[in-house]
Amino acid sequence: MATSVGVMRGKRGGADAPGGAWWREVVIVGCALLVSVALLIAFHALGDPAWVRRYVSPVPGSDAAIWQVQTTFLSVGFAGLTIAAQLFAEAPLAIGTSRKRILAYIGASWFVTAGLAGNAVMALESIWLPSATGVAIAFTWLAATAALLMVSTSRLTHLFGHPSRLDEVVRTSLIETLSDRFDRVARRYSDARSGLDELLTPESSRTSTDSVWTVYVPVPQAGRVIRTIDPEGVRQAIASLAASGDDDPPRILLDVRPGDRTRLGAVAFRIVTSNRLDEAAAVRMVELLQSSIELEPPGAVTAYEETEHEIATLMDAIGTNLRSGALATAERALELLGQIVQGVWMTGLDRSTADRASVTRGSGLLQSIVDVEQDVLLSPQVAQVFVTATTSRTLEAAATGSGEYIEECLRSFMRQWSDILQRGGPEFEALPVRIVACVQNLTLYSDPSASEPHALRSRGTWAMVELVKLALDARRPDIATIAAGELRRLFELDPDGAARSEVRAGLLVLSGWLRYLAETNDPRSAADPGLVAALVSDGSTGDILAARDIVEGGTPFSRWDRWEGNRSASGSVQPSELPDFIERAQVTALAAAASGPDRPTGAARPTGAARPTGADHTEGADQPK
Repeated sequence: MATSVGVMRGKRGGADAPGGAWWREVVIVGCALLVSVALLIAFHALGDPAWVRRYVSPVPGSDAAIWQVQTTFLSVGFAGLTIAAQLFAEAPLAIGTSRKRILAYIGASWFVTAGLAGNAVMALESIWLPSATGVAIAFTWLAATAALLMVSTSRLTHLFGHPSRLDEVVRTSLIETLSDRFDRVARRYSDARSGLDELLTPESSRTSTDSVWTVYVPVPQAGRVIRTIDPEGVRQAIASLAASGDDDPPRILLDVRPGDRTRLGAVAFRIVTSNRLDEAAAVRMVELLQSSIELEPPGAVTAYEETEHEIATLMDAIGTNLRSGALATAERALELLGQIVQGVWMTGLDRSTADRASVTRGSGLLQSIVDVEQDVLLSPQVAQVFVTATTSRTLEAAATGSGEYIEECLRSFMRQWSDILQRGGPEFEALPVRIVACVQNLTLYSDPSASEPHALRSRGTWAMVELVKLALDARRPDIATIAAGELRRLFELDPDGAARSEVRAGLLVLSGWLRYLAETNDPRSAADPGLVAALVSDGSTGDILAARDIVEGGTPFSRWDRWEGNRSASGSVQPSELPDFIERAQVTALAAAASGPDRPTGAARPTGAARPTGADHTEGADQPK
């Protein structure tokens, strides 16, 4: 029973603030400007030193000439910056954060600040405070402006002449900016919750009464960003509830958090009581709890919203370039997006801020990769770009040692595989073979220098298992046979190793799944003798039993225990039948192992599972280097 009372009655958030470097520039140039003006006033009033009049006395009109030259330098510099800005619409410079980084890298702010200050000094000297020493001061500002212009121009030319350097600068800036932004959010969230945890009831707790009344407290205003929650208002609400004399202590649950943007009709708190509150008490609770929510000023932008805007800009650039045929530019931007996701993810693992992985997912970074992959069917060439990018991203993930991130990269293969098989035309026929070869090569890859040299081995094996299952889902038994054949041949030169046991475990699961589809008359069932033969487990009796132990002990990446998705008409979950079919596949494999002498793993290949042209991991595939 529930009653609604809605009617009853980063560093800073928003845009990144100017960094300390910018303020240092302003302070330094401002001090130089003040000193220059003071010297101009002094020498104009007291006269020039004798040695200046004797040795460096300027000709008449020289101050005006210097002023004109310096103004010309400023015009040239501003024109160069304007031309450079025209390139900012192209990936990867379409993101605001990357533009700031580029401008900082070339020293644009130094040039603009010093140039304008020097121009002001020259104007004062030429019009109101002329002196011989003033001309020397003006010339000093001219030299500084010219030097800064040369530095900015040379750096800008070098940067745009070397795309790899440009990508590295942009990637570094985005990773640093997003990581710092999420750190700021985590710290603010921790600070804002201080004093609240001991007052609020954990969601997992339950009251002992059968009759529970819930009062919903709406957010005070919609469309505003929550700055913090004052514990005092919550404490007063708890004290007021305690005075009501409930048999069970009332609970107050928090449904929003600092940094969230409120939505119309959203619930901020829930008050759970064993006895129903009267109208006056409920209104009092709503007022107390709503008063505890402090909001940011109107117009504030959350860190998540700012990040989503920047990533959306990069995603738009990727989509635009893919559709226009600029595949090289799109590939650069796609690679940059993957590096940003990986960089922020790994920064979260290295730093002490809590729950960074969830923050990364919440910010939409991982979802951004899912979104751009929806263009995989634009053309076979575009699909190839995505497959290549996913291969590179997965290979780089293996070096991180993060199993969770490796699995996120492998899921990109699964999405591309399903889209191509289910909705791709005949022009995409070569892509499934290439995906199989890429996943196979990644599975065989090991990096001795990494913390986990074989981080891809087990996950890649079960990714191959998922490829076979997804091919059956797409009603493509021919492709399933190809993938099963390549799975069967994994680690065939090491029949007694742990990696081969993973392969046998995958074959057992798939063989059981094939039986399940056949006996339940599922339309995905494939009576393909080549596929059935490819899924026959090899090895001795001990090998088969070891493979079954792996299946029962839990497998990485693949959630085969959720393949059935069995629900009754009433909506209740039915007991899983797949383990029984896996058991029957194990019995069949044990009988085959006991009926004849063991043969080498690669002695014979199942009918119909011959290696297709191009599937060999040494030809036509993206191989780890």
